[in-house]
Amino acid sequence: ARDLGVNNFDTSEAYGKGRSEEVLGRVVGNRDDLYIASKASPKTIDDVRQITSEIIFEAVEKSLKRLQRDCIDIYQLHSPNQEMLERDDWAEGLLRLREQGKIKHCAIAVNSAKDGIWAIEHGVAEVLQITYSIFETTPEDALFDLAKEHGVGLLVRRPMERGVLTGKFKPNQEVASEHRASLEKDRLPGMIERAETLRTVGEVYSGGMTRMALQFGLGPDAVSCIIPGARKIEQVEENVAASYGGGFSADVRAQIDAVRDTWEN
Repeated sequence: ARDLGVNNFDTSEAYGKGRSEEVLGRVVGNRDDLYIASKASPKTIDDVRQITSEIIFEAVEKSLKRLQRDCIDIYQLHSPNQEMLERDDWAEGLLRLREQGKIKHCAIAVNSAKDGIWAIEHGVAEVLQITYSIFETTPEDALFDLAKEHGVGLLVRRPMERGVLTGKFKPNQEVASEHRASLEKDRLPGMIERAETLRTVGEVYSGGMTRMALQFGLGPDAVSCIIPGARKIEQVEENVAASYGGGFSADVRAQIDAVRDTWEN
């Protein structure tokens, strides 16, 4: 991925209990021509789930060591709920880390577009990580315009919805437990059914359903980048090939919207 020109890598202290950061540290290290985005996770203290400055300070030191870096470019809260955002002193912690030069940008991986709008309106994040895909277009309603207005960068996760939007799964197919799509549990069959209805559009798209899903996520000009995963070299190459400078075709978007209109909410 690095050699193909990928310049933004998203990880977390929580992925593989730090192993993801360790591997990335060995490959990237302290290079300053690549962006590293990592995350601090909430912790349960006295039976209360929270994300405080103290938690962040401890987490960032461990992440810097594993990543073999002097500074983390984009440091995110890892999926805090609204109560944590409004209650805890995490914002002061992120600002202090930025002042100390240990992070460059204060960020949040938010659970919803609503949480993202709250963060922008309160001026507490320079970057947000959001879910945006053919299945999840809620950020289009208000978040995109607000992010552009305030100069907030957007990282898009799940552009392929754990692989479902690639069309790799068929209705009634058993999905192996080791595949991330299995995390969707009872929602998975419905997601696969919806992806199947997109096949007529995706199969004639240049690059197929996978590229259509990736370029859908890249389409809005408010989006800074998408962060798809990959298990194989071929998947990395496909992800990179989907990166381009143009917008998503209005004609294809209209076809997708026509299919989406047939789905039950």
